Amino acid sequence: MFNRKYKGRKMKKIFQWEEYLNWRKMSPKQKINFKRACLFPFLVYIVYFFLSKYSIPILIIIGIYFFIRFMNRNKLSK
Repeated sequence: MFNRKYKGRKMKKIFQWEEYLNWRKMSPKQKINFKRACLFPFLVYIVYFFLSKYSIPILIIIGIYFFIRFMNRNKLSK
């Protein structure tokens, strides 16, 4: 039961900062993942800015939509 031969597993690397510093040895998949990781904070900032500026109008539009849907719930349609 305990005398099994050890089989080495390839583990997926999560923190690859040493490999990210050596751009020329990176695979194309690693390069794309690095670019995504670098651009993600900019995307978060854009979404945060948009929602902080337009959250009230978005909520009003959603409220009007549900109000119209509530008012038309008893009408028959074809």
